[in-house]
Amino acid sequence: MTLLAPLPPRAGRTAWLRGLAAAALTAGVVCQVVQRTDPTPPLLYFTVDSAVLAAAVQARRLVRGPAGGVWGERIRGAAVVGVVLSSLVYFTVIAPSSPSGTWFGAHDDAWARTATVLLHAVAPVAVVAEFLASPCTLATSRHEAFLLTCWPAAYLAVVGSLAWSGTATMPYLFLRPSQFGATAVATAVVVLYGITLTLALALLAARSHTTKSRTRA
Repeated sequence: MTLLAPLPPRAGRTAWLRGLAAAALTAGVVCQVVQRTDPTPPLLYFTVDSAVLAAAVQARRLVRGPAGGVWGERIRGAAVVGVVLSSLVYFTVIAPSSPSGTWFGAHDDAWARTATVLLHAVAPVAVVAEFLASPCTLATSRHEAFLLTCWPAAYLAVVGSLAWSGTATMPYLFLRPSQFGATAVATAVVVLYGITLTLALALLAARSHTTKSRTRA
């Protein structure tokens, strides 16, 4: 009988992080789907869509390994940006402006509360840790950062189009022209894009710094 060779320590740590990230993301999405507090279709939420994308990326890396080419790295980076951005917006905009002013609504059931913790607290930490700990070939440049922002932009284009056509309702109040006017929404979009681009640059810079530190060690 042939025994599998043990993983190198660093490879074992990154595989563990991938498993944690995939589990947290998947469990969070499941909890959001089965909860009975919020009637909004889960896939209209950027948080849920980003979690689905990131979970798929992590699951693939668990099964097939980290090798995926430059576009595989870009998709992984875009998924990380999406998960972190959704958490940042939730904690700075959505939760403080909610009726309860906290992470949880007064009538949230246990599933909804669990989804909030997993998708906005556990998953962002796990995906960033995995991103920083794993090999990455992306350069720290505005071009690469711009490509990592394409996922949030694509979400806004699709859901915004659905809302504009009346097919669906934009789940985020601050992105509804009927609530705050077109100028305010346009300003919010510009600010959000600036934050997203800055976040992408910061992640790439942090990954580059981590790689250089390990090389020196």
